[in-house]
Amino acid sequence: MTHLRILDSITDRGDPRRPNEDASGGAANCAFVIDGATGLGENIIDEAESDAAWLAKFAAVTFEEDALAGCAVAKSVRKINERVSRIIGDLAGSMPVDPWNLPCAGFQMIRVEKDGIVSHGLGDCRLFLQDALGATHALSAIEGGAAAENEEAKRAVAHAGGLTKFRSLSTEPEIRAELRRRRALYNTDGGPVWTLGANPEAASHIVSQPLPATLPARGLLCTDGFAALVDLYGRYDAASLIERARTDGLVPLLAELRAIEQREDPDGQAYPRFKVSDDATAVLFEIVGDRAVSGRR
Repeated sequence: MTHLRILDSITDRGDPRRPNEDASGGAANCAFVIDGATGLGENIIDEAESDAAWLAKFAAVTFEEDALAGCAVAKSVRKINERVSRIIGDLAGSMPVDPWNLPCAGFQMIRVEKDGIVSHGLGDCRLFLQDALGATHALSAIEGGAAAENEEAKRAVAHAGGLTKFRSLSTEPEIRAELRRRRALYNTDGGPVWTLGANPEAASHIVSQPLPATLPARGLLCTDGFAALVDLYGRYDAASLIERARTDGLVPLLAELRAIEQREDPDGQAYPRFKVSDDATAVLFEIVGDRAVSGRR
């Protein structure tokens, strides 16, 4: 019998003036992180701190409940997005909602299934996994997504002259307009990304990958704000990040992350990005049981 155990978790808002739009959770057979995309307009859901925070929390509860019930991940995603679509429609009534203003969120999950260990995801969250023989996996539902965003951020920082004035470049008018244009393409045929949100068809676009592993295996699930330690700041690779988390816990890693952003490079010149600090969430887990899991589905 193969089991997944969560060893540590951490989450931290990137801006003390805004809600944390990340979420995480798990059950005996899975762990996951969710990264809500910061809105580019007014909230649709009035009682929420933000639409993205509301979506992340709602999806986390649904994932946990469905994992315990043995529900397939695609079925959970379709259920989440159908419910969100109905809620948005009820609230908006006859008023049209701009596509760029629909709430959306990425997620990454690792799950122990009957035939092995499988990763599932939408968007740019990250999974780092190392098995007992040292074989390492570094996965995202958007392969190369971090590098592409880094290039976009480099252009945006150059245009805005740095992060000092704006803290989040999404408030700069021209950059905001471009972000809205790109966000409007989410969850559309031929668009750049499918997400948790208001389109149930996203369930057909989940990126799933079997993961052969010799157990015990350890790993980290991270939103892109935490994975920046690997993908943007280059302080670790997948194996060394997992080892540091295993030996020292996640608190020192978060402190290191924030020191880079807030003391070393608050203006975004050394490490171009859209915000001084993004929300950052990580889950450290261990998978134990049979010596080897094929990963075949």
